Amino acid sequence: MPKERSIGWLLAVALAGALLAGCGGGESGAAAGGSAPPTPAGPGSATLSWTSPSQNIDGSAVANLAGYRIYHGTSANALNNVIQVNSPGITLYVVDNLATGKHYFAVSAYNQAGVESDRSEVASKSIN
Repeated sequence: MPKERSIGWLLAVALAGALLAGCGGGESGAAAGGSAPPTPAGPGSATLSWTSPSQNIDGSAVANLAGYRIYHGTSANALNNVIQVNSPGITLYVVDNLATGKHYFAVSAYNQAGVESDRSEVASKSIN
């Protein structure tokens, strides 16, 4: 049986096109339809949105999507912070309490077996 992976470009197109609105404080992370773990204190926030993948790399339909992982950090090459979104229905997430400076983000999808897609293209936002 071939390894199942969600198509990463579906996430990349939506993430790059709809990423990062708003700046200001707030609660420690918020997801549409769910809750999120706390993030480090800081003055800004970034709103991430993406489109759920509908196909695996082999062209078959995604049948067992389990959620997403949001990778972020202060370097495009070191996205060391991971937020796990454990619901495939959540496609909007606010990362709050970001420190002043430039922040980078990428999203991946994973299925019920834990197989993860490639990450989307990296997008960024400056917090003033």
